[in-house]
Amino acid sequence: MELLRYCTNLPKVELHAHLNGSLSDATVLGLLKTRTQRDADPSLAAAEVTIKKGHQRTLEECFQVFGILHSLTDTLEAVQTITRDVIREFAADNVRYLELRTTPKHVPDRMTKKQYMDAVLQATVEAMVSHNIRVRLLLSIDRARGVEDAWSTLHLAKDYLNHTVFGPLVCGLDVSGNPVCGDLQDYLPVLQAARSCGLKLAVHLAEVPSETEALAVLNSGLVDRIGHGTFLHPASGGSQALHTLLKDQNIPLELCMSSNVKTGTVKTPSEHHLGLWRKENHPLVICTDDKGVFSTSLSEEFVLCAQVRPIRGQTFSFCEEDLHSLSLSGVEAAFLSPTDKQTLRREVQQELDALKGKLASR
Repeated sequence: MELLRYCTNLPKVELHAHLNGSLSDATVLGLLKTRTQRDADPSLAAAEVTIKKGHQRTLEECFQVFGILHSLTDTLEAVQTITRDVIREFAADNVRYLELRTTPKHVPDRMTKKQYMDAVLQATVEAMVSHNIRVRLLLSIDRARGVEDAWSTLHLAKDYLNHTVFGPLVCGLDVSGNPVCGDLQDYLPVLQAARSCGLKLAVHLAEVPSETEALAVLNSGLVDRIGHGTFLHPASGGSQALHTLLKDQNIPLELCMSSNVKTGTVKTPSEHHLGLWRKENHPLVICTDDKGVFSTSLSEEFVLCAQVRPIRGQTFSFCEEDLHSLSLSGVEAAFLSPTDKQTLRREVQQELDALKGKLASR
């Protein structure tokens, strides 16, 4: 079986996917049509919101794209549409479990943050039933919006924990946003309060060089998973102190190769820090970050990681056993209860067993 088809058939777990950044071209075109009919805004109709294969944009340019996407989802109807579309597309890619993260949005005269999240959660329930996929939600703290806004997001997340319908769907907080804005040290009291009430924490860290900030966050002992972690390993620009802290705490890394290469934080796939951490048997999860913006899918990310030729003593060129191990590592890092995780692990393992021996030798 050729590699892409094999990776598509793999049962997969996606733990780092931003809702608005995951919009496919088809969804964006539909939103643009509705928006331009309503507001006649030609600048939106002409906007380029995906980064094709071989293309690059700076981090700053990518956040401009995210701004365009957010502007397209300024009604509750649009919010429900994108949520259903994104979940359906992940399910079609044989993603068995999805953690979707989104920043609660307030649009004057159109929606409050709670109305936004209710729309996302309602659409999530509908999509799970329709497409046979488990989904959990992480509410995102945007580091560019300030600490007061972060407290507001935390209070909203806490309200959902005991919600009779939506409570089980909200599993934690994501801390993200433009990595050159703000200082994560200012957000540590918010993260401490989140952990105290039982919320899990996935934090974007060291996406750009940030030694002092990264040390403070890792020393806090609050983080359950790290997004990107580009500059944490000594061989990729991090310090030995960062490396030691991460290894001692055994914090899983959510790795998004296309995202890192296309934004220029990693020069080439061969230089990606995946190989460095894999060589040390550190827990890793392959993710998309923003499958729409970066024109990828989780299956394609598995293929990309498997095909990269190693440099600097890194370990790439995955065999079938490696791909199966990566699928299962997503299960282990998921923000699920022990019982739910055991069920998911059993189901994924059954599918993996059925695929054994079907990957053609390369």
